[in-house]
Formats: sequence, structure tokens, C-alpha cells
Amino acid sequence: MEDDLDFKHLTFEARNVLFEEGEQGEAAYLIREGAVEIRKGIHGDYPLILATRVKGDIIGEMALFDDHPHMATAVAVERTEVLAISRREFRRRVDEMDPAMKGIVILLVKRLRQMADDLMLGKTEVNWANWRRKV
Repeated sequence: MEDDLDFKHLTFEARNVLFEEGEQGEAAYLIREGAVEIRKGIHGDYPLILATRVKGDIIGEMALFDDHPHMATAVAVERTEVLAISRREFRRRVDEMDPAMKGIVILLVKRLRQMADDLMLGKTEVNWANWRRKV
């Protein structure tokens, strides 16, 4: 398959960033080879690895579903090959979805974003289960 405006084959070396938290999403990425960590809050006091995605997984799609900035940073943990699907092509396909299913997917994306935000807020709270009184 040759690259065109809507699909591009890209390669990222280990530690290369595919996209940054807070950036507008320009593509979704199908991982063909390699692995990518999804990291939240990397510039804050409590960075967190939310997930590791591997061959066959798609990343970056949430920002294309709801037009919000990326909620996390994607970093290749090894040499990684992806098929990038442009925003235009992704939106074209989403617009062809059944309206009810499209609404459900957008709701799920909203809930995932909220869960990730809640998780990050929890990083600043004291974990009393691990607290030990010094004697």
C-alpha cells in the first residue's frame, strides 16, 4: 500500500514522541510493529504510565473523536512502525457511523478522559494504607 494524504507509514525510534499531551490530534496511529507507552503528566510532579500499546493497537483516536487535545503523551519504547490515519479520513469514517453508536463512542471517550483526570488528581492525595507512624 502506498502512502497518500490520508494514510502514512511512519517509523519512530525508541524514546521518540508520537504526540504530546495537550496537542491537537492530527492523526490516529495503528501500531504495526513495536510498542508505545501512553504517559500522563510527564511534565508534572506525578507522571504516570497509563498503558503500553503494541502491534495491532490504535492510539491517538480519542482526540479525533471529540476534538479535544491529547490527554496523554505517546512515546515509542522501541523502534515502532505505525500507519497514521489522517484526521480527515478518520472523521470521514466516524461521520459514516450510526448516529446512536457514534454518540455512545463519544460518551465513552468522555468517561475515559474523566477517569484519567481523576487518577492524576489522586496522585497528590495521601495513601493512608501505606502510612506508618515513625517511632
